[in-house]
Amino acid sequence: MSRGVWTRWCVRLEEAWNRHVRYPELYRQLDAMRADFQARTAWVDELTDEELEEMQRALTACIDAIQDSVSEAPERREGTP
Repeated sequence: MSRGVWTRWCVRLEEAWNRHVRYPELYRQLDAMRADFQARTAWVDELTDEELEEMQRALTACIDAIQDSVSEAPERREGTP
């Protein structure tokens, strides 16, 4: 590893550490949100390939139906409810 690469790596590490020290509450909240997201989506990891394919087909059909209904809706003038 060249000296320049090592120096840049050290600077990046120092910047990351300073951000972590400077904003501890932000990082705590980020860690909590990350854990919450993983808990909410853990069930996806347990799905079989067939279940994932079925979900994808259903989602595609739902998106297509929404796009069709939007394209068929009459245009409204700006400012009208």
